[in-house]
Amino acid sequence: MTRKIKVIEDNAQRNTSIERFNCHISGIENWESLTQNQYARNTLVAFKNDWNSFIDFCLENKVPALPATAETVHRYIDRMSLKRKLASLKRYLVTISLVHRCHQLTDPCAHTEIRIEMKKQQSEKRNDCRNASAFRDEHLQKLIDIYELSTKPKDVRDLAIWAVTFEAMLKRSELSALTVESLYIHGNGLVNITVGDKVIELSSVSSKVLQRWLVVGLIYDSFVFRRIDRHGNIGDQALDHSSIYRVFRRASDELNMPSGHLFSGQSPRVGAAKDLADSGLSVEDIQEQGRWKSPAMPALYVGEKNRHEQELAKYRKTKPWEK
Repeated sequence: MTRKIKVIEDNAQRNTSIERFNCHISGIENWESLTQNQYARNTLVAFKNDWNSFIDFCLENKVPALPATAETVHRYIDRMSLKRKLASLKRYLVTISLVHRCHQLTDPCAHTEIRIEMKKQQSEKRNDCRNASAFRDEHLQKLIDIYELSTKPKDVRDLAIWAVTFEAMLKRSELSALTVESLYIHGNGLVNITVGDKVIELSSVSSKVLQRWLVVGLIYDSFVFRRIDRHGNIGDQALDHSSIYRVFRRASDELNMPSGHLFSGQSPRVGAAKDLADSGLSVEDIQEQGRWKSPAMPALYVGEKNRHEQELAKYRKTKPWEK
């Protein structure tokens, strides 16, 4: 859904905001104000980081960031393309465009020069867009064989994360937010977890490794999966996305996965979708089980690229640099 963000109409407020956004911004409060609280916190953090990166480039090259010229944006995208993927370049343009439009300034990203540059980047980086490597049932079974008898808290926790995330097809945010209060342990030892309005029944294997973590970690309330420091001390804070990435990167290392097929926090959903498709489930069935809002991503994960593009086209809004 397109967000209707009002521009800053008061001249004094606009000038103050322009001055503020021409410097590094440490928190997200200014972004909350600029976007009228219409974006999630993680999105605002991404806006902040992307804009600060653009500010760094402008300071280094002694050119203004707000307003920026199309030439400045072109040079920035050209620089960042050396180390960033196409999706990141598009995100940078979204951020730069948003800041200019909110301040009623000419959007440099709508310039023909940027449209030509992005067509070039799309051509050169056409192989960038690929799925995360699939973490499948065969990988989980191998990890269970390795770690099911370990008593080290990190081993017990990570095994529970691998099992529960894969079987419940959890997003990283859902894994991080999972609490003891959302668990229900049956008398026979099986565990149900509640995610939103969905109740997910875990298998006996996943139920066992999850309960083992609850016992070893002394987890009685609050977050189920928590950070563990280098000394093995279990904290109170939930895992963030970086921590989850490291847990799945560890799985890659343990299984000696090739460098081009390393796991990430998204890998369990990709792998589970593939396994379900192999077992005969339709894209719609997989969408329901994985709690996707549209069939677009499960279609992509199971190799139905045409279906993926058709679904995306229903929601895609043409960006200024694509017109």
